[in-house]
Amino acid sequence: MERDIPDYAERLDAMHQALVDDFRRLMGKLPLRGGERVLDAGCGDGFFTKLLSERLPQGEAIGLDTLPAYLQAAERRLKEQLDEGRVRLVEGDVNRLPFTDGALDAICSFHSMQSYPDIPHVLSEFHRVLKPGGVLSILETDNIHSIMLSWPPDLELAVRQAEHREIGSEDSYIGTYFPRFAPRLVEGAGFTEFTREYVFIHRQQPSEALEQYIELYLKNLIERVGERLSEANRERLKRLADRDSKDYLPRRPNFFFGSLQVLMLARAGGRP
Repeated sequence: MERDIPDYAERLDAMHQALVDDFRRLMGKLPLRGGERVLDAGCGDGFFTKLLSERLPQGEAIGLDTLPAYLQAAERRLKEQLDEGRVRLVEGDVNRLPFTDGALDAICSFHSMQSYPDIPHVLSEFHRVLKPGGVLSILETDNIHSIMLSWPPDLELAVRQAEHREIGSEDSYIGTYFPRFAPRLVEGAGFTEFTREYVFIHRQQPSEALEQYIELYLKNLIERVGERLSEANRERLKRLADRDSKDYLPRRPNFFFGSLQVLMLARAGGRP
């Protein structure tokens, strides 16, 4: 991947390519008419910005990110939409959005909340730049159930315990488990009409892109929590991620992949 693009970018891109049709269907649930001005906050390489632009034939999708390298990747992905004037890319920070009060019809935040140290402030910024009645859309996963695989249950439990061993206080994990705290946080920022829908994405057969994603996901787990596992479990996990192993997980006869996505919607309340 390009210099300055996060290490997880390749893994994230593989997931996006594997599940693009599912994410497109999720975009279809957004209450948009097609002519709105919509911000994709934390747009990364522009994957969701492109899907948003499909919903806005007479509107404008604005991708915002802090990383120039990510915006360059988004520019390549969105060249056609940029040339048509239906998409705009902006370098900026969600903690201080470069928009005037009430400038936007909708804001979307996709898989980004855990990146923000001060979530209440970010939500307040979202509220500030939305028109009264404007739409806030947040897509996140339930962290414990974000990836479900057909691996041995005892190994999965060992990995999850290692992964969440140092969970810390609520302040440190509120972003990671955002859907569980969302009603209080979103309403506290001035939003109303909060709704939360759980959508289960699943596969019984792996595509090439999904196989790549699972391999990258498992290898990342080994890097992050391998030292917290017993030697036997560490070796078992390595075999699941090894294409040359008979235990390679995407090719096992009982293969299953699942991901629990949470789509949250709210409306910006009126201002005093």
